[in-house]
Amino acid sequence: MKTQEQLAQARREECRAEVRRYLVERVPLAFEPEAIRRSLNMATALNFTGAEIDAALALLESLEQVRPIVVALGASSSFQATAKGVLAHERGQ
Repeated sequence: MKTQEQLAQARREECRAEVRRYLVERVPLAFEPEAIRRSLNMATALNFTGAEIDAALALLESLEQVRPIVVALGASSSFQATAKGVLAHERGQ
């Protein structure tokens, strides 16, 4: 039987994979975190929170698999998959 921490880690990994898949399938478009969350929650029964999406994007950005696109006149960021992220997704890494 899995512990609570193991279940939480599995959910974090699933969220990261889903966020990356979502962006990779929509290259070269960029999406705001809330748009990613809404779309994933409509398409799956996983019901990710905004905090989970933000954490997934932060990790994927640190791995250079997504990049933020900052709006010139604002502080909001959208995210886009990078070539490295596409390759990692295709390889199932």
